[in-house]
Amino acid sequence: NYATKVEDYLHKSTLPTYHFQQCLPRLLPIPKLEDTMSRYIQSLKALEGNPKLDAFAIYDTERDVNQFLKIDGPFIHETLVKENERNSHTSYITGPWFDMYLKSRLPLPLNYNPFLTYKRDPNELMNDQVTRATNIVISAMRFKKTLESEVLSPEVFYMKETAKSPLIQNLVKYVQLSSLVILHILVIRNGYFYKVTTINKDGSIVNPEQLKSCLQRIKEDSRPPHDQSVGYLTTTDRDTWADTRSQLVKSGNLSSMLDVDSAIFCLVLEDSVDVDTPEGSVSTFLHGDGASRWYDKSFTILVAGNGDAALNFEHAWGDGVAVMRFFNEVFFDSTTKPSILHDTTLPSEDLSECFQQLHFSVDDKMKHLIRKAKSDYEKATGSLKVAAGKYEKLNKNYLKLKKVSPDGILQLAIQVGHHKLCGHPAATYESCSTSAFKHGRTETIRSCTLEAQEAARAIAQDDAEYRSKVNDLIRKSCNRHNELTRNAAMGAGFDRHLFGLRHTAENILGWETPSIFHDLSYGTMNHIILSTSTLSSPAVDIGGFAPVTPDGFGVGYGVKDDMIGCNITSYDVRDVHGLVDAIVTSFDDIYNVLDG
Repeated sequence: NYATKVEDYLHKSTLPTYHFQQCLPRLLPIPKLEDTMSRYIQSLKALEGNPKLDAFAIYDTERDVNQFLKIDGPFIHETLVKENERNSHTSYITGPWFDMYLKSRLPLPLNYNPFLTYKRDPNELMNDQVTRATNIVISAMRFKKTLESEVLSPEVFYMKETAKSPLIQNLVKYVQLSSLVILHILVIRNGYFYKVTTINKDGSIVNPEQLKSCLQRIKEDSRPPHDQSVGYLTTTDRDTWADTRSQLVKSGNLSSMLDVDSAIFCLVLEDSVDVDTPEGSVSTFLHGDGASRWYDKSFTILVAGNGDAALNFEHAWGDGVAVMRFFNEVFFDSTTKPSILHDTTLPSEDLSECFQQLHFSVDDKMKHLIRKAKSDYEKATGSLKVAAGKYEKLNKNYLKLKKVSPDGILQLAIQVGHHKLCGHPAATYESCSTSAFKHGRTETIRSCTLEAQEAARAIAQDDAEYRSKVNDLIRKSCNRHNELTRNAAMGAGFDRHLFGLRHTAENILGWETPSIFHDLSYGTMNHIILSTSTLSSPAVDIGGFAPVTPDGFGVGYGVKDDMIGCNITSYDVRDVHGLVDAIVTSFDDIYNVLDG
């Protein structure tokens, strides 16, 4: 018997979790065809000067777009609208967007999975690896039970600070609840797999002493790292993994595979303590060595040897906003209401019913596949470079005092930095949640605008002609970015509509791909060089992801109360340190203008 009875719930909201669900607009709006094409051309013009795109190419695209508006476009658009009306249970983007993720044959690591690191527990003694892992897992179980009992407070977003009008609960629309009783998590350390009980058969959460005892036993395993871990196989392209997975099942591993698949989530105990640098953080939390990962799981919680913790998640099922609710709740519950202390005495008990190692039978052929997967993974991750920078004079409070959008300033600085490094604009992607709508996912904010480029040229070149106007140019760029952000949040961007039109032409109508979707302009616009994202939260320390193109950059950034900063990745072909340096000097340039 264990001493502590853990509280099973984060809280018990007086409003049911799904209270505002019926307030959701049923359909993500489909913009007018003319509006989408106008927005597309406007964004395209901001890329003029890109080495792959000149004024003649843009002119040709304008001509083709006008033809599209007169001939094929209206019928394709009308078909999309009718299909949307027939599928009244969801949005027009949901099915094709899932298909985009699930049909891709690329490996999940680097191509899709991002990571977020937790801030350390304010009580440094609680950052002992096993103690922190125990508290995070218990808080995650509390979240699960609170959500399944529908007493998790509804997620409400406000489009305006003054309006305070509830738009919709966000997280739960992505979570698929099941009647299946799932009792355990998957724990991995040094390439060895374990199933660990976290929910008792009566539905209550296990005692934290029991969980910590199990994790402590796993940590004390003195065997060297497993050089034939089946985890490597989940790093391969999905056709290869599908084949090897079938072979694993046929080789007598069905029981272990079922245990892995049915686990609530994955917990990785990393021995590494070198995670306090950008390189160490990315190396450990974005990809690791592949042995202690199972990338098919919806998300993985990782705890390093020094107690630093992170969340790595698969992207098909949902987006960053959904993840953040879980991330925040777990952080604040585990740090303010810890289920166990660092010096709690652990009883000596038989734990055979609480955790078991999972064993996999691998023959020589499978060992060869594992070795190849490991070699390919080391090659892929070895080419990833990372650099980070911060600037303390610009911060959330200062920017609000200056009445400019913090996100608009960060996005402008990214444009200025790239202009300084490369001398031209580049296709830029910023994700915006459309969670105000039923089954909304994301829309793209195209941060490379005409206004941003004009400001970037003036700042980067220190042009005397523009010097006196730079303050106005910065504010115009921010205002334009704010407008695009509002439009995107309300489903009035152009990327998802174009995506839907192409899908309708190819898959609903069975047509050949319309010419506007395979010309130079469309290709350049969608060859994303600057993939950018931010998730602001008091619980987040840093986040990151790999570039989405071989010659691109993965730009994670944040605006905090005391600083702004960025964490950027690229492959060998690009100068990631050069871009970070250019962006940080851009921060200084912008500060000097705003403060002048």
